[in-house]
Amino acid sequence: MKPHGAVAAIKSGKHWFAPCLLLIVALVSLATLVPKIAAAQTKAIDPALEWAKTAQRAEQALQSGEASSDAFEVLRSELATQRADADAIVDGAGLSIRLLEAQLATLGPAPGKDDKEPDLVAARRKQLGDELAKAREPVMNAKQASARANVLIEEIDRLVRSRSATSLFELRPSPLFPSSWSAMMSDFDRLDAKITDDITRLRSPSTEPFDFVGDRLIPAALLLLATFLLPVGLGHLLLVYLERRISAPAGSVRFVGQALGVHVIRLVFSLVAASLVVIAAVLLEDGIKSIQNTSGAAIAIAIAFVIANSIGNVLYAPSQPALRLIRLSDGLSRSCYWLGMAFAGSMGLELLMEGLTEDFAFSPGGSSALQSVSIVIGCVILFVFANILRKVALEVATDEDDDAPFGPGFFRIAGRAVQVVAVLSLIAAAIGYVPLARAVLAPIMGSIAIFGLAFILHYVVMLPVRGALRGQQSSLELASMVIAAVIVLVSLPLLAIVWGAREAELAELWRLIQNGVDLGGARLSPKVLVVLIVTFLFGMLLTRWVQRLTERMVLPKTRIDSGGRNAIRTGLGYVGFIVSALMAISVAGLNLSNLAIIAGALSVGVGFGMQTIVSNFVSGIILLIERPIKEGDWIEVSGFSGIVRKIAVRSTRIETFDRHDVIIPNADLIAGTVKNMTLSSRAGRMIIPINVSRHADIDGIRQILLDTAKGHPAILAQPAPQVFLRNLGASMLNFELRCYLRDVGTETGARSDLLLTLNRTFADLGVDMQSA
Repeated sequence: MKPHGAVAAIKSGKHWFAPCLLLIVALVSLATLVPKIAAAQTKAIDPALEWAKTAQRAEQALQSGEASSDAFEVLRSELATQRADADAIVDGAGLSIRLLEAQLATLGPAPGKDDKEPDLVAARRKQLGDELAKAREPVMNAKQASARANVLIEEIDRLVRSRSATSLFELRPSPLFPSSWSAMMSDFDRLDAKITDDITRLRSPSTEPFDFVGDRLIPAALLLLATFLLPVGLGHLLLVYLERRISAPAGSVRFVGQALGVHVIRLVFSLVAASLVVIAAVLLEDGIKSIQNTSGAAIAIAIAFVIANSIGNVLYAPSQPALRLIRLSDGLSRSCYWLGMAFAGSMGLELLMEGLTEDFAFSPGGSSALQSVSIVIGCVILFVFANILRKVALEVATDEDDDAPFGPGFFRIAGRAVQVVAVLSLIAAAIGYVPLARAVLAPIMGSIAIFGLAFILHYVVMLPVRGALRGQQSSLELASMVIAAVIVLVSLPLLAIVWGAREAELAELWRLIQNGVDLGGARLSPKVLVVLIVTFLFGMLLTRWVQRLTERMVLPKTRIDSGGRNAIRTGLGYVGFIVSALMAISVAGLNLSNLAIIAGALSVGVGFGMQTIVSNFVSGIILLIERPIKEGDWIEVSGFSGIVRKIAVRSTRIETFDRHDVIIPNADLIAGTVKNMTLSSRAGRMIIPINVSRHADIDGIRQILLDTAKGHPAILAQPAPQVFLRNLGASMLNFELRCYLRDVGTETGARSDLLLTLNRTFADLGVDMQSA
């Protein structure tokens, strides 16, 4: 029997498609097996070995110190990635280890040296112990790798910072020397020759696959022309027309919508113009290789002008005063706008200089002379900025209705500080510390841009808040402060980058913040703090709600007086505070048992230093529970007499009859002697001494005193008023009228009424009366 089909064709070799079929099958099989083999190899690779290799390379690079800062940054990035992988292994293996430990715990403690346990238990203990050791091995390796990477990252950061500081304070030839300018001219001659060679090469069609003039130069020129004609020229005219068409009342919803629409259109035009410039720069960059970084700086320059134009028009709106967020005069607003554009131009020039120095190796003298140009221009702009700040201070001082957050003094001080910085930068550049001068000017301009963006963001966020809190000035101010604080926190990383901080350092700081701080075994991380604060605030809000519900709906239905109600409300507040704190600690997962020893040690020292405060606090709680005094009582303590107005935790406020407030520590009310005239009843006794002439009728005088007292409405009938003859003098009879008042607080008025009545009665009878 002869073979047939594909097999026969393969054996005969007469048909070409059979080998192709076998080749396709082999390729498909190989394509299927390659990922599995690669996965198996990847799986077989021990990550600890890779971590060790990377750490060894980092150690060798640090010991030699010959690698560049960029190489160290790449190495640091690898270490950070591997450290994150190691930490993930540690976190992921925690569950399996806890499960094995829990199973071991069910077997009880391991037997002693001379003890023996059943074979089944011993075998199970050994099995679990081996599995636990196997599970802990990669965790231990990961922890060691993470610790090793931490040390290496710290050393790399220290080395890079040291190099940055060294380059920052590098002393170069002074740009005041003529030799520096001669060197710069020579450098530009060499750069011109290099560019000429590139252009000559581009003219030869055999060297490049494209025609530079037709495919690169002409399209780039047309794009730049279109930029200046369409988004810049016609777009500016359209925006001015739209701004003047805004007729809605300032502050209305329609006005905000129209203003927002104008700003969005301006941003779109700016982005279109920036995109066209970027495309033109890319076209030229592909052609002239010798100025790639210089042409690439056009991207950053375009972005700088887009940001400056947007911020300037939003803050100052030189064409429409109603759109200004910062209320300045028309002339000063236009000056501020063009100053912002000048800032963008200065930063663009700085970027252009940096691109030139990266594309071409300038000599030290030539580099100093070249960079001094941008330094001088930046300092001139700063001087103009300081002058504008002084003008702003004058307008703020003369505008009485201005509610700006900063006064004229702030602007004067800021202007003077900017002048000092500009002068110091010029001096540093003149001496030869050109990198130091550059490192100061650019961050100042970047910080001003960030400040403007933060101001705009605060205004935009406050728009709906003002509508929701209209008429609530205190709540509006609090919301404004909170939003400003959040914006400042968000702006801090940007400011740090502007002032020279490395992104790797910020990422490391954020990692430390995320990991939290270990405080006595309790790790405080941002997540834990947020949960802690939110839970505590929720508990306090619930406490306030319970207090109001109790005060308005429960207590009015009882017979408890105002002092008792206040004590119950205050007690609920203390209980709610304690429960909220405990609930927040529990929900956040904090274990404060390790802090018990620290708290015990601190309590001894705090007890001695704050024993008076603690004593007053405890006395305040006793006052609220026992209530020997309450609000509204008339008391005498420490030589002061008055009405109790408020019982707080630390002290009690008494209002004297002279309307003076006296603060009495609660410890004095508990440990001292307190006379409470209204503790159990408002009734009180009043004693009035009366002296009459020696020859008066004793019984008649006594009856007059009794009748007068009984006829006064403020005097109680029971106990009945009493009159006593206290003394028989040579010329006077000394009587004493004793009666009880319904309200002891009316004693002064009742005494005055009785004396006036008795004086008229005795005058009609011709009796000479004297009151002791």
